Amino acid sequence: MTVTVDKLARAIGKRMASPPPEALSMAARVMNYFGFESVIIDNAIDPEDRKTFYALHDAGLLRSSWETVLLQSGRNWRIFYWELNESDLDRILGEERVRPEEPLYKGLPDEAWTHSVSPA
Repeated sequence: MTVTVDKLARAIGKRMASPPPEALSMAARVMNYFGFESVIIDNAIDPEDRKTFYALHDAGLLRSSWETVLLQSGRNWRIFYWELNESDLDRILGEERVRPEEPLYKGLPDEAWTHSVSPA
């Protein structure tokens, strides 16, 4: 994963119409939680920063998920996660990989389109 503070700041600026200094500050604060990871546990987030995470989630810049685990006591415990997804940021920034003009199947030879079944 190669999400950088700069990439996240540009996506925040574009999606949330934030001025560059504000977007950079928000991106730096969020990336401080993620470090070199793409997924973090919600419990690690300061309650004030959680508001920022929800705003970024609503803007399509962060994903959230959860899992339920069974405790030894028999109770269920729900664990929430936040995820930074580089492909979401690339899509927002318009940096999607360039697709070839000609679809792949057009370059296949005619023999590729025949199907024969050998008798058993």
